[in-house]
Amino acid sequence: MKPGKYKYSFMLVLVLCVCILVKPYKATGEVKPIEEANEQLQGISREEQQTLEKLFIYTQELEEMEREEARITDDIDKLIIEIEELDSSIIKEQENYDMLLSILEQVLVSYQRGGPASYLDILLSAKDLTSFIKSLNLIKDISKNTGELLASIEKSKQQLEVKKQSLADRLILLEDKREELTETIAAKKRIVKEQEDYLESLAEKKQQYQEYLDSLKLMWDNLKELFSKIVDEFARIISEGHFTMEDLNLQFGFFNVKGAIHEDTFNRIINENSTLSRINLSFGQDKVRIEVPDNNLVLDGYFEMEGSTLLFVPEKGTFYGMALEKESIDELFRNGPLIIDLNEIAGDMVTIDFKLKDVKTTDGYINFSIDIDFGSLF
Repeated sequence: MKPGKYKYSFMLVLVLCVCILVKPYKATGEVKPIEEANEQLQGISREEQQTLEKLFIYTQELEEMEREEARITDDIDKLIIEIEELDSSIIKEQENYDMLLSILEQVLVSYQRGGPASYLDILLSAKDLTSFIKSLNLIKDISKNTGELLASIEKSKQQLEVKKQSLADRLILLEDKREELTETIAAKKRIVKEQEDYLESLAEKKQQYQEYLDSLKLMWDNLKELFSKIVDEFARIISEGHFTMEDLNLQFGFFNVKGAIHEDTFNRIINENSTLSRINLSFGQDKVRIEVPDNNLVLDGYFEMEGSTLLFVPEKGTFYGMALEKESIDELFRNGPLIIDLNEIAGDMVTIDFKLKDVKTTDGYINFSIDIDFGSLF
């Protein structure tokens, strides 16, 4: 074998060895920080938790500022595109307007040269009635076309003015958005400074709390990604028809159907068919609690009725016992709300069309009442 071949063979073996060694290490490296961060946060004292909560609030405010900055920047980009399109449209409209004015000018020059007498000469020079009528129609056409030209010019002028006003409005809005962005960036810098100052005030414990905060950020980012999947999986399980007649406790009346689902039934069906973190629902008097124990998340809210669907409306929440800001809770549901579609739960058990009339949560139960649509029977 030639020396060059030895060299390439050695390099190939080396690359394969590196791939084999690096790949499992990478997988371990992705899991280990999550586990370590969770263990670290589980072990903090109540006093440490209160201090960390303040730092976490700063983190949530910063995230909201970053989202706001991205949203405003996106608005500005869209406005710039709209302004460019309007500019181009105004140029075309101006060209059309100038062209119509030029045509009108030529018509007026021709008319000025000939004068009204030229039209009379045309009529008087007619040899017979047929020629006279044709001449008269020609003059009418000229008058009509001039009138249409004037109307076109006026319309073009109005369109030009409207577009110019729209452009002016867009430019004002653009300046407002830029000012809003400047204020948002300033607020973001202020929050960063406040967080840094607060960390400095912790003196010798600064490094320890920075580690806590880093762990909390890691767990929070992990939860945001996971929770969107939990919401999607929740909807999937609901739609698959796992509930039985006994689970729904249905009572059929002549005009309506009543039912009740216990929280234990809900949790059993959801978690038996889930591939993700366990989720627990608790029903109280007009209130609902959602917990994801493995991820130390608690959300409190209520159900809102929309057609045959129950929509979970979160009001407050905690993460590792620390309060979540409203914007952070909204971020958990960024891909859509957690919903319970009673139509899908009922499945083939209620074969007629129905309308959800009333829903209430009481101690441990969702109680619902549906009206029967008799029109669907005929």
